[in-house]
Amino acid sequence: MPSLASVIFLSMFTSAFARYGKLYCSAFLPHKPLSSPHFVSRPSLTPHVSQKELSTDSCPLEFDVGPYNAAEVRTATLEQTSSDDEFLTKLHESLDYWKRNEYTSAWINVPVHRARIIEALSNTTLGFDLHHTNSTQRTIIMKKWLRDDKQDLIPPFATHQVGCAGFVLNDRNEILLIKEWTGPYTPSGRVPSKQWKLPGGLLDAGESLEEATIREVYEETGVSCDFEGVLAFWHRHGLKFGKSDLYYVCLLRPRSLELMACPVEISDARWMHVDDFLECEDHPLITHVLKCSFRLEGGDGNNKIGKGENVMRLKPQAKMVTGAVQWPGRSPYPTYTSVVTE
Repeated sequence: MPSLASVIFLSMFTSAFARYGKLYCSAFLPHKPLSSPHFVSRPSLTPHVSQKELSTDSCPLEFDVGPYNAAEVRTATLEQTSSDDEFLTKLHESLDYWKRNEYTSAWINVPVHRARIIEALSNTTLGFDLHHTNSTQRTIIMKKWLRDDKQDLIPPFATHQVGCAGFVLNDRNEILLIKEWTGPYTPSGRVPSKQWKLPGGLLDAGESLEEATIREVYEETGVSCDFEGVLAFWHRHGLKFGKSDLYYVCLLRPRSLELMACPVEISDARWMHVDDFLECEDHPLITHVLKCSFRLEGGDGNNKIGKGENVMRLKPQAKMVTGAVQWPGRSPYPTYTSVVTE
């Protein structure tokens, strides 16, 4: 069940999922700053650069040094100044210090109650740009590229949202389908959607793909499941807030068959045999998965698997299973790798 807080993002299919490196998408290039709680990125292979002391003077503002030698002023530093004028004066001097000492970029974490300072930060004199906001810490993050001799390669924030769908297949070769409520609340009630679809939603911050898919299926249908692998995904552009979407279809095995649909979001839920679904081909993505992953045709009656106690549960030709990959000595990332099903 997606929420605004659940809209999180990444650019490459191989990026690590949530808990082990929260989702952020962008192809990483040299001289990109910040791997902080506010700017979530995959880990750099370049060691963090220690603070340089190329000049004998000190910086007026306290700051942290991020990857690629970025200077980041945290909220606490801004709060230590008694007024906006005092902070801006120190910032002017600090920018000179960072440039002399060859820092690549400057980052200011502005708490929302000091948001009035943003106009001054973004004027032509200081030249900071808005990069993103952090709703958890209630901060606005401003950035400025400092190196005139190098191209600004700071990636934009939040280019994708990541969603998941549970392809829940039971031992009778039935898939779990739902219909959502559509439209606004009205005195006469909401209207059920016309199409059957797979239960699912967006990943929450800190979730892996496996955790999110299991959670979404349970929240929407009341069915607990075990994760078996990734079957397919689609990549769409121009969705909510103008962002792109990565949507993963994950194979799950149910632990029970009893349905308890969420009344707030779901108008109907049912188990439907794959042969019956292929007769109606009600959803193009589900049809695609059945035909390509499971080699089922449907429609004209060919290649039906049949119903009954002696029919084996369908197996996909291949699926992406969960593994763990990382450099030695680091916490592993869940990594999804395609294997042929035996």
